[in-house]
Amino acid sequence: MAISPSAHQKRPLPSESSLSLFGDEASRPTKSAKLQATKKVSFKHGEPKVHLFDPDNGHGISYASRIEDNCIVIDDDDDESDSDGNHPQQQVPLTEELTVLSTVHGRQRRELRDITKHDLRTVMKYGTKSKGNFVNGDQRWKFEFGNTVYITDNTCKKEITCYKKAIDIQPAQITEQMWSNHHKAVRILKNDPQLCTTHSVIIIDQSGSMNKCDVNGFRSRSDAAFGTLALDYIAEQLYQQGDEFFVDAVTIIEMNCTGSLFVHKEPMDWILFNKVLHRQRTAKPRSHGNYVNSIEYAENVINDDLQCFSNFDLDDIGAYMLVLLSDGSPSDQKPGDQMRRRDAVCRLSQRLKSKLTVYGMGIGAMGSDFEQLKYLVDAATEHGAEGQFNHAGLSPAELSTTFHTMATTMTTTRTELLSNKTKRTKTEKRYTMRKSYNDVDLVPLRRETKNVSRWRYDNRTQPPWKKVEFLNSDARGFEVAQDPFGKGAERLAYMFYEIKKKQIGSGYEKVGKSMVAKNSIYNEDERSKEKFHTDFCRSQQKAWELALQFNRAVAKAPLLKPAKDEVSLPPPIEFLQCNVYDYEDHWGAKCGLLVEKFLHGRFTKFSSNNGYVLKDDGSATIVLEVGEVKLTDFLQAFSHWVYVSSSNKMLVCDLQGILDSEGIRPTFRLTDPAICSKERRYGKTDIGLQGIRNWCRTHRCSPICRALSLPPMGNCKEAKH
Repeated sequence: MAISPSAHQKRPLPSESSLSLFGDEASRPTKSAKLQATKKVSFKHGEPKVHLFDPDNGHGISYASRIEDNCIVIDDDDDESDSDGNHPQQQVPLTEELTVLSTVHGRQRRELRDITKHDLRTVMKYGTKSKGNFVNGDQRWKFEFGNTVYITDNTCKKEITCYKKAIDIQPAQITEQMWSNHHKAVRILKNDPQLCTTHSVIIIDQSGSMNKCDVNGFRSRSDAAFGTLALDYIAEQLYQQGDEFFVDAVTIIEMNCTGSLFVHKEPMDWILFNKVLHRQRTAKPRSHGNYVNSIEYAENVINDDLQCFSNFDLDDIGAYMLVLLSDGSPSDQKPGDQMRRRDAVCRLSQRLKSKLTVYGMGIGAMGSDFEQLKYLVDAATEHGAEGQFNHAGLSPAELSTTFHTMATTMTTTRTELLSNKTKRTKTEKRYTMRKSYNDVDLVPLRRETKNVSRWRYDNRTQPPWKKVEFLNSDARGFEVAQDPFGKGAERLAYMFYEIKKKQIGSGYEKVGKSMVAKNSIYNEDERSKEKFHTDFCRSQQKAWELALQFNRAVAKAPLLKPAKDEVSLPPPIEFLQCNVYDYEDHWGAKCGLLVEKFLHGRFTKFSSNNGYVLKDDGSATIVLEVGEVKLTDFLQAFSHWVYVSSSNKMLVCDLQGILDSEGIRPTFRLTDPAICSKERRYGKTDIGLQGIRNWCRTHRCSPICRALSLPPMGNCKEAKH
């Protein structure tokens, strides 16, 4: 049975015991069992249950013709003893007809593949016999037991070759959507590499010793390395992420005499999975395993990546994983080689700190020399990186577990990078939420009339704050509710209105329409009110300017004109203008409140800076030349348009407000947006590349994006786009 990617979660690589060649003693057939050519002996635990298959690996044919004339018949005195020092013949008494004559080639293949002559006798005695291929006119016979295959000549007494059947990992079936996402990821990695969340740089030993066939279930150590890399690192992360679109990169360096690049910064997806599987079958380990060239190659790859982050904080840089997989000590032992290896790892660790994880993975029998791998991992941790060493031995289960652990680590890291979790060292104010904005007469109010003035922010002037008149010419102050009726991530919303002196009698009365006052949710922000107000107004004004430009771009787009016999026009997008009301409190301290128009209607959060996008909102549709579109698709296209028009430097998200349908033309009236910029210039809700990555991960292009000639990003609805 072959392994398919879709079955991976339900069928993990078996443990070492389940891949055992012959199982436990209780599962062995009795001595009275007889070899039959047409009947297979039944075993309870002796054969691999998950990975039974018979690939055409060519071992029995490609070598047979070459050694046919070089067979040397030898005595049985060369039998190997098992790990306990017992002679194989004492464990499995054999009849004379099962005596095997070895050949030079046969012994070499057995030594390479860790198959003893005792194993071959067991295969002949308890396995299945079937006709093999004809070579030079002679019939070959094939004996199979467990995952071992033994080829003999036509007399069944001369050893030709032997091999262990390997695990067959089926390639993924690539859909049109997978190809579409692959091309988008390639485009992002090329044009906007800062959006890459993680980059795995994997060095795989491809020296000659990786040809050894001693990992159960695989043709060679190299075969095991590529197979478990594909199944338990790449596929595992893809399963953990589900259908979400994400941009992660993988680089694979093959280590022999010189480091050679097999994969350079390709997207983590099913196309890469298939590519690694193909390499599993075509890799040709050879020569020596020189660490220095490959490690310095990996350093250069990562440094090239970091050039685009030269103006960013470390928090904005994606996570890196450097994996060194080898089956022994390095071949390069010249003076200075050890220091060069260590220095390369230390330089990366000092630069990336906790953003780098160094994994050392040893594959080989117990007693193999992995001191250099441990040494490099220790050097990484000493200089601020994360590090871990694991000796997987020759167990496919251990290899699987190690790659699975690395995959889980990267998935967790990716989630943390994309999540909007910041360290909160501030304390929230004490407040009591009101149920609604209504019932004005029942709300406790605070009145302010001392030195009240109204200011508006305009970054096009210097200074940017300009004093303006009250909304109502006869206003002399304001009243604001003591308890908020709304709460956001950073702000509280209060009922607010201007007041004037009563014409008859003393006191004040409400004048004009009700508005909304906004204040920080944190006590500490009271000490930096001016910055709080400036960040909010600068973001809202910038969003207002970008919305005007977007509305003009929509109006000019031929495909966004009303279709024939249609009168509906695309809805404009507007952001509210905000003001600050300054005043002096009862103690003479200067204070201020952010104030904007109150939005009447159903207030909706259409998107957020953590990647959230409103789905299945039941939005109204209109028919344009491009086809039928939802009104809310214009909001997502607005974010996309801003990102492209700003040369991928900023993104307007966290879109919230109402769809005002009372006028001649429906209009989106929005407030309190978040602008995510690579320079983090727009206040606390500007989470930089983290917010842009989140948007790229969840954005779904609509026909509006295509009508505006925007390059596809995220999960596009249309494959042709």
